[in-house]
Amino acid sequence: MRRMNPRPETRDLSSLKQTIHDAAAIFLDWDGCVMMGNTLVPAAQTLLDRHADRIVILSNNSTHLPEDFSRVLHQADVCLPSERILLAGVEALQQAAQHENARIMLVGSLRIKCHARQMGLNLVREDPDIVLLMRDTRFTYAKLCRAINALRRGAKLIVANGDLTHPDTDDRLVPETGALLAAFLACVPEAPVVTIGKPSPLMFARACEVADVSPSQVVMIGDNPATDGKGALDYGIRPILIGSQTGLSLDDLIDS
Repeated sequence: MRRMNPRPETRDLSSLKQTIHDAAAIFLDWDGCVMMGNTLVPAAQTLLDRHADRIVILSNNSTHLPEDFSRVLHQADVCLPSERILLAGVEALQQAAQHENARIMLVGSLRIKCHARQMGLNLVREDPDIVLLMRDTRFTYAKLCRAINALRRGAKLIVANGDLTHPDTDDRLVPETGALLAAFLACVPEAPVVTIGKPSPLMFARACEVADVSPSQVVMIGDNPATDGKGALDYGIRPILIGSQTGLSLDDLIDS
């Protein structure tokens, strides 16, 4: 018999709602919180409508740009400036850009590659100084060969995030950047890795900078204990986790 997660008690929900109400800023995960697959979660729309001026989207997404997310929200009549949407992929590009004139092998989406070129990054197929790894739905054996041999020769490895999967509709899983990273490290286990996305402190620090707050003034709402939960706690931020592991949904946190 399947064991069901207990529902949170009313007094606990009241406390969580008060915590959200009192926070100077709300950091909100995207996949599994704002969106399920291509569908906007109604409770997330309500939260964004009420608290857009306090919300920063903090996502490990590495295939899209902030304006893509802004466009999705705008179609639902939710206005959130792209400056308040932080994505691990874009932040990883910014990290790579700090290495002036570096030759960069970017394993990622066409959208991200186009943006990287617009930023002036020097993208190459062979002999890179940096291998920049993101979620790549066109990943191939040939890319794996080029990347691991570059790492073996001493190229630096920057990874957008270490997530193995993210949730989709119908209880399906979508392979993520961390699944590709596992293949890299299976071949070159000694390669040092710089990870940009949650639970790394880099993303939380950037979000606090954007919101102009200290960590103690923030609440992080997410669905992944290993990234949203641990990352927030390590940086001094109060996490509120939703999903099957807690029995708590975003609807529970919204006053009717």
